Amino acid sequence: MKLRLIHTDFIFLILLIILSLLYNYQEIIFLGPYSNHTWRQADCLSLTLNYYKENLSLLCPEVHWIGNKGHGKTISEFPIIYYTVAQLWKVFGQKEFIFRIITILIVFTGLSSLQKLTYKLLGDKFWSITIPLFLFTSPLLIFYTNNFLPNVSAFSFAIIGSYYYYQFYNSGIRKKLIISMLIFLLAGLLKITSLIIFIAILGVVTIDTFRQILKKENSIKYLLYRISPFLIVILGIVIWYLYARYYNKHNHRNIFLQDIFPIWELSGAKRKETFNLFYQNLIPSYFNKYALLGIMGMFLIDLFVIRKNDKTLTSILVLTFIGMIFYFFLFFRAFHVHDYYLTNLLVFIPLTLIVFLTYLKNNFSNIFRSIILKIIFTVLLLGLITQGALKNRLKYDTKHYLGKTESFFINKKERNYWDYYHWAYKNNFKAFETISPYLRTLGITRYDKVLSFSDGTINHSLYLMDQKGLTKYGFGHLSDGGRVEFAIEQGCKYLIVTEQDLKKLKIKNEYLQNKVGQYQNILIFRIS
Repeated sequence: MKLRLIHTDFIFLILLIILSLLYNYQEIIFLGPYSNHTWRQADCLSLTLNYYKENLSLLCPEVHWIGNKGHGKTISEFPIIYYTVAQLWKVFGQKEFIFRIITILIVFTGLSSLQKLTYKLLGDKFWSITIPLFLFTSPLLIFYTNNFLPNVSAFSFAIIGSYYYYQFYNSGIRKKLIISMLIFLLAGLLKITSLIIFIAILGVVTIDTFRQILKKENSIKYLLYRISPFLIVILGIVIWYLYARYYNKHNHRNIFLQDIFPIWELSGAKRKETFNLFYQNLIPSYFNKYALLGIMGMFLIDLFVIRKNDKTLTSILVLTFIGMIFYFFLFFRAFHVHDYYLTNLLVFIPLTLIVFLTYLKNNFSNIFRSIILKIIFTVLLLGLITQGALKNRLKYDTKHYLGKTESFFINKKERNYWDYYHWAYKNNFKAFETISPYLRTLGITRYDKVLSFSDGTINHSLYLMDQKGLTKYGFGHLSDGGRVEFAIEQGCKYLIVTEQDLKKLKIKNEYLQNKVGQYQNILIFRIS
């Protein structure tokens, strides 16, 4: 049995590598922040670069953007990944692919844990391999696995924690429980919203123990004994977020969201607009709509046959779904554009499949083992892999051979959007990627603060240039001239702007008199 399982693990790893090649990871891995949500990508890299360049302590991170504080001190999730990558950069040099590799390894470990967990639950090699691969066709997961955002890492740690908790549940070995809780703690420190499955498991444990207490089979002490590991994890996360709030209160507190974005804060018209954007743009990023309808159908069947199925698994599924509903309403305002907020809801897909297949295995074993069913699922899987590969490649290059032809998988609107994005980036923003050495030849150090007037994000151009300073982010009440004056007050010495944006600037000519250099389409003026 052990040899067979190792063989299955090896096959699964090979298939993950093949999918990675289809998704063009081998080329994407060497890119900096690019494509969807470069804003947040650059924030993550900015934190990492400042750890690398300034030897900051783990709990005192900074970004390049200085705001009105004169420094970039701010914090979001527990910065262990940024800090670790920075230490590796000190050994191997500043290479973004190291960051991407770490994220890939974490996600692949999560998918491998899901594969092992599925095998233990279903006892079937085919389903144990194809269910994690099915999950890995999510355009959302494909894109952010080879990226810099911590959401997929937190999600993966939650899966790994679930796998170790199942091992404890099956064996009673306390060591497995400790490992599980430590991994859940790490997941929650990265993104507290990744703990939907953790809370569902806690709910099942609590309900089960209460049932025993009511039957007088156990006492309240036993309940505390069972849930205390979960409470310790929650306490650790609470302590971290209290520290993060304290840190931001005394520094920058408006860069990273550390609160909820509830639906009730929006007007009726805004709710409708957000929901339409969510349905049209974010759902296709989350998962294929038709496949998602199939998953929802299985979920309804799981509810309908709950008495004939594994009660523990079904209860976890139901509580997970309830947690998803709460999450949807609590963070609804983010669903107009932030697709990565849906990452933690991906757990619903494999969990629903596993519960449904458990029902088939226990009640209709001939269908569960049916070759026809497995062939149909394989064809569906291949179609989703094709769509995932096309979508991911388009996000980086519409001229690539897999992205040339519009098909059933890619609509014209999506293709046109990415055509424009790549054209606009290449002609307006790309020069920022290589401008840093030129700035140094002008005598501009990374600590000479600049105003980057062609960037509406917090850190994108500042990270690429490795310059402290300001962008057009924030302080929306200021005019163009007011921004320059404000920047000078904050110690900015240079105005950096593209030729295209220079034409739109409404500032005093005196700020444009002292041109000190030009790099491709980027102009540099001394303003102080």
